[in-house]
Amino acid sequence: MADFEETIAIAYLREAEDRDNKCMLTSERLKVVYRGKLHGFERHHIKELGFNHRRLLLPLVSGGITAPFSLLAIFLNLYNPWPLMFMLFLGMALFYLGWQQHPVLTVTDTVKAHDFFLEEISPNLNAFVSFAQQLIFQGSSLLFYALRLDKWEEVKHQEKLNLDMLTEKNYFRLMNNQQLARWRVQQRGSVGVYVLLHIDPLKITASIRYETTERGAPQLYAHVYGGIDQAAVVKAEVI
Repeated sequence: MADFEETIAIAYLREAEDRDNKCMLTSERLKVVYRGKLHGFERHHIKELGFNHRRLLLPLVSGGITAPFSLLAIFLNLYNPWPLMFMLFLGMALFYLGWQQHPVLTVTDTVKAHDFFLEEISPNLNAFVSFAQQLIFQGSSLLFYALRLDKWEEVKHQEKLNLDMLTEKNYFRLMNNQQLARWRVQQRGSVGVYVLLHIDPLKITASIRYETTERGAPQLYAHVYGGIDQAAVVKAEVI
């Protein structure tokens, strides 16, 4: 194991800047801080990473025991009915809470599946998991940028692909695999030859932020605020 672990990406499980509930992907492992407790997983030991839905076992069992026994005690008139009514409704509430499925982040290693309960699957956490899946299971985390062939001929010898070639937005919008597939569908029948750049985001020295589009769509895109280093361009493919 390396003496120094480089932090590659961070996502928060609940609120931004919540140090007690966050995920960190480093050069060596995936770290999950859940309710203040650190759980570390060696990247080469991770077999599966993703989201699932689970039921809360403790409320489900507690409610399943409390409610029927309270109801039975009421029918048999064993005790004061008012506390029993309270226990009945409490048991029903617990059972309902346990029966509802809750989103979880699941990390499966060589030993077992580890579930971390979430309040919701946020777009930022979803983007983090997608990025981590690519890096852990495919050995790369490539993102993609498409530009016209004539524009590529102008900039392909630059040390950095500069923002001068873009609009006033001041960033490059990169696509992941799913976004690239949708872009290809949208480009069917269009006129012009494009070059698709395969980009390693770990080699980009500029700031990368996952943000929504200007239209407010929930889908997050990787925005590069600065030039894209030529060293980060793994492949230039004419499409």
